[in-house]
Amino acid sequence: MILALVIGLGVGYVAGYYTGLNSTTPSTTLLIDAAGTLQVPFNGIVNNVVRPQYPTLSYNYIFEGSRLAANEITQANKSFDIYASADYQIIPEQLIPSHASWYIVFASNAMSVVYTNQSKFANEITPENWYQVITRPGVVVGVSNKDTDPSGAQAIIMLQLAGLLYYQNSSYLYNQLYVTKAAKNELIIVPTETTLDAQLETGAVDYVLTYSSEAVSHKLQSLTLDPKVNLSDLSQADWYAKANVTVNGKQMTGAPILYDLTIPTDSPDTSMGVAFIKALFSSQGQEILNESGLRPLNPVWVYNQSAVPNDIIQAITQAGIAIKEVN
Repeated sequence: MILALVIGLGVGYVAGYYTGLNSTTPSTTLLIDAAGTLQVPFNGIVNNVVRPQYPTLSYNYIFEGSRLAANEITQANKSFDIYASADYQIIPEQLIPSHASWYIVFASNAMSVVYTNQSKFANEITPENWYQVITRPGVVVGVSNKDTDPSGAQAIIMLQLAGLLYYQNSSYLYNQLYVTKAAKNELIIVPTETTLDAQLETGAVDYVLTYSSEAVSHKLQSLTLDPKVNLSDLSQADWYAKANVTVNGKQMTGAPILYDLTIPTDSPDTSMGVAFIKALFSSQGQEILNESGLRPLNPVWVYNQSAVPNDIIQAITQAGIAIKEVN
């Protein structure tokens, strides 16, 4: 009887052990490669919308200049479940067709002059005189590198448009910063605009030409500039196209700031990419984008809709968001 009892207990333990293994929620991993300005909203969406659905989620990410991020896929051969850019032209230029087959343009942003209360002439700068203040002697301005980060190229476009608008000369303000200030070490250029936040807060930089969402996300001061120069107005596309900049040897024409994303072809876990995008288009996800200073689009633009997973299309339409197909 004792032997039978011991055997029974042993069998029960083993059965219970394996049942416990089978009932354990399998771990999941989400890998994101995205623009630096998406770090705050994307982290918010993962932690507040995705993670409650996947309690064992392992979340790994790279947030940097959009072109650097694309190079992680195209040159370093790294695999991600989500790629997202601050320039909607990068996916069609660099990822399609070899690394992606579709993309969704989901939000817009605006260029701004970001600063702190300790910045030189902070008590004087306004949306009407910003271009005069940032060109004053002794004022240090920060921008990102045009060849690695879209905001660097868009800062140049902004300066050219402001030159046209205020001086009838597209080169005037560009030369004031990229020639005159650069020669005096009063222009700081970094690979990704987000690295300038700390320099702004320590006073190493007075003003940063970057996205308005950076000010919202990091609680900094910013100016709402004329739509003719801040690249936020889709109806001003023809005016924005009057400016251009050379990026990595190719001419880039001025255009509204639009963010897009895709699930790369070699995604390690497409299902987690789908889960993230569904969360992005949920009411909570859209609210997080808004709170981070981005402007969710409605309609969203979709390239090659037939290749987009059905669950994503359903999530978009169920959220009451229209779809505009683009070629």
